[in-house]
Amino acid sequence: MDLSQPLDPLAKTALWTASMRAREHRRADRLFSDPLAEAFAGDEGPRIMSQFEGHVQSGVEDPALAVRTRFLDDQLLRLDADGVRQFVFVAVGMDSRAFRLEWSPGVLVYELDRPALLSFKEDLVRDLHAPATAVRVPLGVDLLGDWTEPLLAAGFDPQQPTCWLVEGLLYFLEPRERDVLLRQLTDLSAAKSRLLADYVGQAILDSPGMAAWRERMADQGHPWKSGSDRPEELFAPLGWEVHVSAYGDPDADYGRWSDAAVAPGLSGTRGRYLVIADKQ
Repeated sequence: MDLSQPLDPLAKTALWTASMRAREHRRADRLFSDPLAEAFAGDEGPRIMSQFEGHVQSGVEDPALAVRTRFLDDQLLRLDADGVRQFVFVAVGMDSRAFRLEWSPGVLVYELDRPALLSFKEDLVRDLHAPATAVRVPLGVDLLGDWTEPLLAAGFDPQQPTCWLVEGLLYFLEPRERDVLLRQLTDLSAAKSRLLADYVGQAILDSPGMAAWRERMADQGHPWKSGSDRPEELFAPLGWEVHVSAYGDPDADYGRWSDAAVAPGLSGTRGRYLVIADKQ
């Protein structure tokens, strides 16, 4: 399927992510099921995936996306089971969790992203006749501008515990943009809210082994702009109690991380992180 409307380079990374999830869905030993991912990726997603894996990763399939997706799926469903009924997916892209996860009745999922990308996604959802498994509220917003007012106007209740999912976003932001976003999320978070995110270490980002990756990302119009070697220090001053896992840790492995190739010059795999932050 061709893109029916133009998407900017950063928005196209959502198609790439969907393509990787579609590939995982096809595996006999898949870590999660995502039957919509192939349609959401279209023709462009596999093209971008092939380009990066062929020219930057030397044909090696990076398991990070599969591990990250399963890790976050488990966290989301655990919160649902604990009674959280308000979820906000920040920079949702072509994520299909509002369709594929088994949510409890009454769960609200707010999907935030750029208007053009969400419009494209809504056209696909309509064409596919895909039923949501939660009460889904898509909101086209500028996450670097005023997005809190549209969220509140759509029914978001800042007095209720919320789960914020910030996946595949923070490293695309300048440090100041990242810090402003985290402050905005904090200001809207009631006690017992949780924030789920992924991030990359600055040392690994600046390492020689990442040079080709960063150059390719920049050339394609979506550079990685920030990282942190101690991501907990970004959240703790805002009042969050933070647990950080690195890919390959016992809770973020799923039998896949041993297959990952570590670029020459990098000391191990610590440096790519999954963050769980709880508001006290």
